[in-house]
Amino acid sequence: MKHEKGNQAKPSSPSQPHQSKGARRPRKRRWVIPLVFLVVVAGVSALVASIKLDASAAGTSGNTFTARRDDLIITVTEGGSIRAHKSIEYRCEVESRGAQVTILDIVPPGTYVTEEDVRNGMALVKLDSSALEEQLEREKMELSGDQENVTSAREAYDIQVIQNESDIAEGRLRVRFALMDLQKYLGAELAERLTRDANEATDLTRHVSPFLAEVRDDPNLLDGSAAGQELKRFNDDIVLAAGNLKNAQSRLAGTEKLYDANYVSRLDLDGDRLTVTNREFSAQNAVVNLDLFLRYDFPKNAEQNLSDYIEAGRRLERTYAQCRSRLAQAQARLANAQERFRAQQTRVNDLEQQIANCTIRAKAPGLVIYGTGGSGDAFRAMRGRGGGGSGIIAEGEVVFQGQTLISMPNTAAMVAEIGVHETEVDKVSPGQPATIVMDAFPDRVLHGEVLEVAPLPDQQRGWMNPDLKIYTTLVRIDGRHDFLRTRMSCKVEILVRELHDVVIVPIQVVANRQGRKICYVATPQGPQEREVETGAFNDTFVQIVSGLEAGEEVLMNPPSITESGAASSFRERAQRPVPGAGGGTDAPSPGTPGGDAVERAPDRPGLPGAGEGPGETTPRRPRGGADLPGAAEMTPEQRQQMMERPPRQGGGPGMPGGAEMTPEQRQQMMERMRREVGEMTPEQRQQMMERFQRQGGGRGPRGDGASGQAAPPSGGGDATPATPAPTPPTN
Repeated sequence: MKHEKGNQAKPSSPSQPHQSKGARRPRKRRWVIPLVFLVVVAGVSALVASIKLDASAAGTSGNTFTARRDDLIITVTEGGSIRAHKSIEYRCEVESRGAQVTILDIVPPGTYVTEEDVRNGMALVKLDSSALEEQLEREKMELSGDQENVTSAREAYDIQVIQNESDIAEGRLRVRFALMDLQKYLGAELAERLTRDANEATDLTRHVSPFLAEVRDDPNLLDGSAAGQELKRFNDDIVLAAGNLKNAQSRLAGTEKLYDANYVSRLDLDGDRLTVTNREFSAQNAVVNLDLFLRYDFPKNAEQNLSDYIEAGRRLERTYAQCRSRLAQAQARLANAQERFRAQQTRVNDLEQQIANCTIRAKAPGLVIYGTGGSGDAFRAMRGRGGGGSGIIAEGEVVFQGQTLISMPNTAAMVAEIGVHETEVDKVSPGQPATIVMDAFPDRVLHGEVLEVAPLPDQQRGWMNPDLKIYTTLVRIDGRHDFLRTRMSCKVEILVRELHDVVIVPIQVVANRQGRKICYVATPQGPQEREVETGAFNDTFVQIVSGLEAGEEVLMNPPSITESGAASSFRERAQRPVPGAGGGTDAPSPGTPGGDAVERAPDRPGLPGAGEGPGETTPRRPRGGADLPGAAEMTPEQRQQMMERPPRQGGGPGMPGGAEMTPEQRQQMMERMRREVGEMTPEQRQQMMERFQRQGGGRGPRGDGASGQAAPPSGGGDATPATPAPTPPTN
């Protein structure tokens, strides 16, 4: 019983009895889970780093390497597939129009289309056109109605044109006749003077008055006009009345003498007297009539004729405007009817073309290959565009507009399509030579060159994984090879740069110490630190521009920093608040003032690449923590201190501890571990599992796997495996 109680008091004991008290169980869970998680994560990360360091050092003999002059070849290797450089693609050109487009019939894949099939119009694909045919019938009925409207509008337009001509002619006649009436009444000269400024006159009476006064003073101005004739008639009446009056008066005087001589009767005398009176009245009336004519009739008739002329001109202008308006309306109705007819005709023609597009016929001979989605088809299918097509090419499947249904490659010119990662895309450019090896024919090496590099990353891959930036690159394959088939897998190696007679060392020889690139030269007095300037590199070797000469021996793995200053700096940084794990300020990054972080040269390309300036560092695909040194660089005290951290800081810099992680953060951590393990070779994974089993996952003394760091091999050294030295690449 005492032994069981003692085990219950240990939170990390794996043999907890089932009879423990309920009050102690929550405390056990709070400490065991984060501690186990921390140990597993730290152990796996350290093992991965250690195994990769061992793998990178494989092929070396002893602990040193002799720097030598040799050729350095910089290449970029990516996997891809074979396809024709140029091919005839048969795409679905049928719009969905609210209905799904289904494949009714399609030729089997692998069918070879001959020249005779092309001449006979062989149908490769037949799509369902029933919905389009029904819609076509409705559109044709509307087209007939629009045709009738166009005919009616055109006839109305022609009628309006004729009507306008009649109205304008009538208006012009009215103006002409009004002018003639004015000239008839006043005379041509006086009429021309009156009409000269008549359109600008606001009061016709005032406009006419000066001319009337002039006529009264000089009646001869009216000679040859109707008004002159009337004036002459009135004057003649006055003269005639005066003559009649004078005759009557003379007769009356004679009658009076005869009456006095009793030759005439009283009745004759009274008759002559009455005649004289009548003649007096006639003379007076003639004078009055002349005065009335000059005062009223003449001004009235003159102004009326002038007004009729002006009004006839204005009416003609209104007629012009009305004709223009009616004609414009008729033109608009005709144009509208014609536009509706053309639009309807376009819809009918489009539907007929869509129905014709439902049957895709062969254009050239070739081998039938079903479309795979290409650049964007699968993306659009997953997005549900084009009626929700699945992207599958088969009878009964739904397709969408623009989807590639059949591709007939031209096998005379083949290319390899690869995806270059964003970290290496700057190294690749058109014209660079390349070698292509087919997975199906690994013993055959094909040659070619880079044709083009996409300016933007592949959207399809970017949509599936936003963090992945892959640039599609085409590599031409020289010559014609009958064994090549479309979509065969291949591996392409692009020659980026080839340096001749340069000093090279293995890439793990160079380390990064606080922003300086150094290596350790083996001397009789012991390892000597030396700063170097690096140049181009590949996966195995790096160019030494200065600081190291050929023939000098360098340590394969730079020794760990064990000085008290460095260890103290690490302890101080480890005790600072970790970002994301409880607040506090950010820890200084490696190589910055205030943090004496030590960075190892990675076991993958992480030094200046081809085309970069010496002394620059471009990590290829960084993984793991940002502030901690590599597991191989830690001193025993550092490893022990890392394991003794509180569980809440177990997540590493920038990550919460295991107990404070959200499910998403745990998932991200596991995904990162899976990626690292997935990039290892089978031998590396097997070695990692064996070491992890030897460590057991528990806490123990330093050097036995307790800290997640593999124990150094027997025989001393700095955890450097005794394997043969790598051989530099040759041309």
